Amino acid sequence: MHVASWRSAYAHILDPAWLADEVEADRRAVWRARLDSPAPAPDLHLLIAQADGAALGFVCAMGARDAHWGTLVDNLHVLPNAKGGGIGAMLLRAAARWSGLAFPDDGLHLFCYARNVAARGFYERMGGRVVEESDRIAPDGRVAPEVRYYWDDVGALAR
Repeated sequence: MHVASWRSAYAHILDPAWLADEVEADRRAVWRARLDSPAPAPDLHLLIAQADGAALGFVCAMGARDAHWGTLVDNLHVLPNAKGGGIGAMLLRAAARWSGLAFPDDGLHLFCYARNVAARGFYERMGGRVVEESDRIAPDGRVAPEVRYYWDDVGALAR
């Protein structure tokens, strides 16, 4: 699901050869590091949206990850053929509900590639505001401008 989302959403951002050949190993390593420990970190929250037993999208949040910005939504992905049906909004709201309960004094933030226009529009419709812009080295080795979106009121986002 993660790979399919990246291949679709980042086709114009990341190196096409890297997306074709290396993204699977890269994402597998990330998820093994997160989940193959004796127990997942207590600040890790993973939700998978399903319909009729088929996964459609997921969100992965890491509570209180930043002293200033709060909980990090490190992943929010919906399969390309399931976009537009409200799954992303449902997942983001669920992450906000969890963060508000587990880390009540924290905000919620995420990073988004600056050129990911569709995602940026979604986050802005969801009330996120850009609080920071920077360059980052993407997993494919390229420099990719990104923005940080922030919600200071996770209760409002959760509703």
